[in-house]
Amino acid sequence: MFAIILVSSRSPKRVANSFLASLLFVLCFQMVVILMERLVWDFETVSPYLCLFGFAYGPLLYLYTKALIYEDLKISTSTAYHGIPLGVMTISSLIGFSLCPKFGSLLYVSLIAYSAVSIRDIIKYRKVVKQTQSTISEMNLSWLQWTLILFTVTFLVDIYQHFYQDIDVIPGVSLVNLSLLVLINGMFYKGLKQPMIFQGITTEDERIAIRLETDPEDQELIKAQLESIQTYMQTEEPFKDSGLTLNELAKQIDLPPRRLSNLINRYLRQNFIDFINTYRIDLAKERLLNPTDPKETILEVMYEVGFNSKSSFNTLFRQKTGQTPTAFKKSVR
Repeated sequence: MFAIILVSSRSPKRVANSFLASLLFVLCFQMVVILMERLVWDFETVSPYLCLFGFAYGPLLYLYTKALIYEDLKISTSTAYHGIPLGVMTISSLIGFSLCPKFGSLLYVSLIAYSAVSIRDIIKYRKVVKQTQSTISEMNLSWLQWTLILFTVTFLVDIYQHFYQDIDVIPGVSLVNLSLLVLINGMFYKGLKQPMIFQGITTEDERIAIRLETDPEDQELIKAQLESIQTYMQTEEPFKDSGLTLNELAKQIDLPPRRLSNLINRYLRQNFIDFINTYRIDLAKERLLNPTDPKETILEVMYEVGFNSKSSFNTLFRQKTGQTPTAFKKSVR
């Protein structure tokens, strides 16, 4: 049902949704086969083919992660390379010579390797977000990282059960079954609670974050550009836009994105998100000290200065001032 919802959705993340739906369909089909094996078929008839499902999970999880991370991800011939092991195993089974008995255990290596690479990409993605985006709460992939970790742990338990003994939570319900139930329901809950998980980064964002200019520069030019940036921030207040990105600000200031990133990182000693949030918190403090409307609420101030997450606003405000917004407002009355 979750997979059907995903493929029928018109979400901007249709590529990512299609990979996740494919993974869920494979999982569903595997569960049906296992159920039929227990109820109808003979185990010896089914067992030589069960490893085929395992070779699909790793690539699909990895491609799902990549599609979430990059808003401009394109499906190319290189994507098909990830399906080669599954293709070889499937073709051999169709011609009556299953490779599962000899090479089936390699699916665990595939799963762990793909999960590790996916987690690595998520960690790298977070670093890029801090350099190029002004809002991180909606773009945080910690939920996906923990999903991948849980998925890996589930299959480590499956390895143990495969080679040693079953671990049943209650008779007839294994720990693997329970873990998969938690995994799928957790992803479904996250999708319902936050359907627009985040907007993603572009490959250009990644290049900006990784390659900063290092050549000797004219100090007078640096000073003039920094003053121009700071003046623009104070007079035009572009940080009020909660979706402001490095590329958008660079266009407004008429500077190359890489140059703007370099100035903020090297000379202001901040990443992009910290740079933007400093202005947001300063304006929030000013609005709480001198409200234009006595009835203005803290929530209204939060949205006005560019935040769209109450938890992020409270956390950052406390980091900068040592007080929560509520306590700060009461202290200046």
